[in-house]
Amino acid sequence: MKRLFFLLILPIFLGAGCFSSSSSGGSDGGVFKTVTAGEEFAQAIVVPTAAGIGSLATTNVLNMEMDPHDSNFLYIGTRSNGLLYSEDAAASWRQPREAAMREGTIFAVEVDPTDACRLYVAKGSRVYSSSDCMRTFESETYVDARGVNVVQIEVDWYDSETIWIGLGNGDVLRSDDAGNTWRTMLTTGQEVSDILISNDDSRQVLVSTFKTGVYKTVDKGSNWENIKGEIDDLKEADRVFQMRQTDDSGLVLLSSIYGLFVSTDFGSTWDALDLITSPGEVYIRAIGLDPTNKNIMYYAANGTFYRSNDAGVTWDTERLATTRVARDMLIDPSDSAVVYIATATASE
Repeated sequence: MKRLFFLLILPIFLGAGCFSSSSSGGSDGGVFKTVTAGEEFAQAIVVPTAAGIGSLATTNVLNMEMDPHDSNFLYIGTRSNGLLYSEDAAASWRQPREAAMREGTIFAVEVDPTDACRLYVAKGSRVYSSSDCMRTFESETYVDARGVNVVQIEVDWYDSETIWIGLGNGDVLRSDDAGNTWRTMLTTGQEVSDILISNDDSRQVLVSTFKTGVYKTVDKGSNWENIKGEIDDLKEADRVFQMRQTDDSGLVLLSSIYGLFVSTDFGSTWDALDLITSPGEVYIRAIGLDPTNKNIMYYAANGTFYRSNDAGVTWDTERLATTRVARDMLIDPSDSAVVYIATATASE
């Protein structure tokens, strides 16, 4: 479905100057963008307003999503300023009309891989969905009666009626009817940090947590294995932040408190990469992997951007002009030199 309606929607005006007085940590926040594989970065923070040009410079951005149909269309979830989107590769940002999407913390955003106008947003204990390119949002796609936050969303590329969500208490649920009904498929006991559906076989799914490592299913959640081995043995390697994969799922990249790991069998076994920093020296929350070239890897931590062109054997570094934590990273699949980094203060 094409997104022609955006040509008719006026910008949502947010006020001039700083985007929100509730944000904190100085003016080195928001989103950073490079088109030179990290050799140069610029803040991508412009927000058009009724009074002029506003800024995301003080805003804490927790997560990002790139439309799989159009790499110029981006979404960001913020700590207290709701959801924003860009139609022009982060040259400017807007907010949806929906009041609930213009405030509060957005934990995750996911675009339907088969329909660009269908969007899922995790906010608090709810999953909101839009099927009309953000004209309207349904607020009860999922509601956790216990008040547990929904922190991860993933839509099956093979069957987009199948939606996976991860909760703050470690539960993983699946819907096979686009969110009308849900079943609990896994209980980990620890907050879910990521969900990864294999690009090769969508019955294979990896779930990572902040304290108990990685769980794998090969039968769409009927059975699970808590992966052991190196990711379980090395100190704090089982405290996982993110996972990324190539288009053929031939390589999976994982970040943990210990450092970076790679897997060539979709998470059944893992090998630690040698980094410039010592194990555990920096927290690597934001990672990137070229979907078409497994040799190109990125990560960001402690104001530094790291780049490898040889699958992590050697690393180059560039300065990232922020004191905030790099929380998420996107790579343009059509040009891996184009990278976006979301930043936020470390208070949460």
